[in-house]
Amino acid sequence: MTYNFKPSIQTASFGPSVWLEFSPLSIKYKSINLGQGFPNFEPPEFVKKAMIETIEKGGFNQYTRSPGHLRLVNALSKVYSPYFNREINPLTEIMTSVGASEALFATIMSVVNPGDEVILIEPFFDIYMGAIAMAGGIPKYVSLKEKERDNNSSATRSSKDWVINTDELENAFSDKTKLLILNNPHNPVGKVYSKQELQEIANVVKKHPNCTVISDEVYEWMIFDDNEHFRFATLPDMFERTVTIGSAGKTFSITGWKVGWCIGPDNIIKAIANTHQYIPFSVPTPTQEAVAIAFEDKNIKDYFKELSQMYQAKRDLLVNSLRDAGLDPVVPEGTYFIMGDTSSINLQGSQGKDTSITGMGLNLRDWNVSRWLTTEIGVTTIPPSAFYSDENAKLAENFVRFTFCKDDDSLKKAGEQLLNIKSKLNN
Repeated sequence: MTYNFKPSIQTASFGPSVWLEFSPLSIKYKSINLGQGFPNFEPPEFVKKAMIETIEKGGFNQYTRSPGHLRLVNALSKVYSPYFNREINPLTEIMTSVGASEALFATIMSVVNPGDEVILIEPFFDIYMGAIAMAGGIPKYVSLKEKERDNNSSATRSSKDWVINTDELENAFSDKTKLLILNNPHNPVGKVYSKQELQEIANVVKKHPNCTVISDEVYEWMIFDDNEHFRFATLPDMFERTVTIGSAGKTFSITGWKVGWCIGPDNIIKAIANTHQYIPFSVPTPTQEAVAIAFEDKNIKDYFKELSQMYQAKRDLLVNSLRDAGLDPVVPEGTYFIMGDTSSINLQGSQGKDTSITGMGLNLRDWNVSRWLTTEIGVTTIPPSAFYSDENAKLAENFVRFTFCKDDDSLKKAGEQLLNIKSKLNN
């Protein structure tokens, strides 16, 4: 009999992602890639030296402890305990993972049963949906929405003005709700939730004893201006139900090292660690050892401040370029992303459609604008509707997402090329 392959029920609905459209398109047209959020510059010297030291010393080439390399979990405990206002037990309240992505996957698989509901605040990072689907969860959506603006207003737009309607959040909960995923600071909007906003979310969560919270805080050190990052787990009664996720890739500009972690109460971390052992079993030992050495650096707190200052300067550089190009930016309070308003771009006919590689998003304005910017202007962006549910994708139609985790030369060159938008449209 002829062999007949069919994908599993859990994965049969998966197709190409937004990254399989725009990363190859950027390569094909040799554009400046301000779409995908990975730095194009080297990590700090002390981080590179940590890896060199690890390799030269030797002895870190075999499996290490499955829930986390001892040196790393101890370093994480020392760094994070003051920020959580409690002593974090390195052996029972921390688990390391293959990047934040695996931390998210292992947590969702450990918490969600088939038929359980998961609340997502959209726009949301698209990777959440894959794990929810594989766990058999049912997503429920609550949208961050920008406050109404005066059409004649010249006031600076800010991610601060993107808010959740608390009534909508409360209505999204049911007796089937098992998980809420919170991203703070928020990708792609750049919002940093105020303590009051987080407390309002916590007040709703408290009414549902079976609801766990994932607080995805991978951009925690990229906070700008006078804003402050509050950790959801530090709110009253929230540590016991919250898994906080972090990333060495974002913290040290080493996304290819793939080291992340979960911090939470011992009963939840134990369940996640039991799942984790059947996914990768352990995280590569050399990278864990090197990240541990980096976190042990005596100047680590100064580095966190320098990282924030560096990205704020890059943010300001790109914000000014977007304004000059007529792409009214939503100025982010954190992360390394900016939403640019593309209302001034009026595509005609097949513009932005006929260059598609995957055939995705042909009927979505933000996809077509992103393709046009890539192929005609030479700057790649990401359409934020990829971070929305199908029913709410229209909310993103007049935006594209830019990243500024690039060297200044790339950002300046992108700014110069964006100035060509008006002339290209008039030709």
